[in-house]
Amino acid sequence: MGGMPGIDARTQLFGLIGYPLGHTLSPPLHNAALAATGVNGVYLALPTPPERLAEAIAAMRAWPVAGLNVTVPHKVTVMPLLDAITPEAERIGAVNTIARDGDRLIGHNTDFQGFLAMLHGLPVPERTVILGAGGSSRAVAYALVSAGTREITFAVRRPGASQEVVTAMAAPAVRWSEAAFGSADLNAALDSADLLVNTTPVGMAPHADASPLEATDLARLPTHAAVLDLIYNPSETRLMRLAKARGLDARHGLPMLIAQAAAAFTIWTGRQAPETAWQNALHGILER
Repeated sequence: MGGMPGIDARTQLFGLIGYPLGHTLSPPLHNAALAATGVNGVYLALPTPPERLAEAIAAMRAWPVAGLNVTVPHKVTVMPLLDAITPEAERIGAVNTIARDGDRLIGHNTDFQGFLAMLHGLPVPERTVILGAGGSSRAVAYALVSAGTREITFAVRRPGASQEVVTAMAAPAVRWSEAAFGSADLNAALDSADLLVNTTPVGMAPHADASPLEATDLARLPTHAAVLDLIYNPSETRLMRLAKARGLDARHGLPMLIAQAAAAFTIWTGRQAPETAWQNALHGILER
């Protein structure tokens, strides 16, 4: 296959904007894909504090950058800076991928496709508890609604935090509710949940000893429930360890990362992402 093509005047620039970016695996993933498919491009991590977001999008227009991924905390705030938003991203209310179409910048959301990959092999959950109500939770909710979930409870620290998500979903057939962390309402939701999804960064490296819920919370879940943590570094979070100790099916976010990245790569290049090259690129990285 050879290595990455030499960088020259025709090299396309791709990247990831967010803040901070210390944990990201996106550069090794995308650079392996560019090399394996022969695309003359390079993918960089571009740490972008919130106050510099508008400048970053202006730079994308000026250089021009071929494509960007967007992560915390910019998935919602980047939307008004773009020229168009796909219907899925509009409904989700968050963008994780920006593609260039001539002089126009189009906002996409591939996170929901990524989350569907995490759900693979699980029965459709009737009742789901989502920890957090940020940009990632919107994509999770959209994926769950499209899969057929009937009831979703958001666990939040700030009252009313999930209202924007519920409004954007426009899914009246789903029963939506919100519960504060540590509340009786959240306990009741956990008692009957088929699925628990962590969309918060609590437990992400380097704070791998943290968990958004404790063993007493997970003890409330039915024995058939699954626990999905969008975090992929570490590959086993404390939440996952607690879930496994309870005998529950617990999964990390690497399949979501790979599936959303593959969809973004195809949007940018028109090519299928080479999963074998990605598995090779990831081998050992998470265990360092």
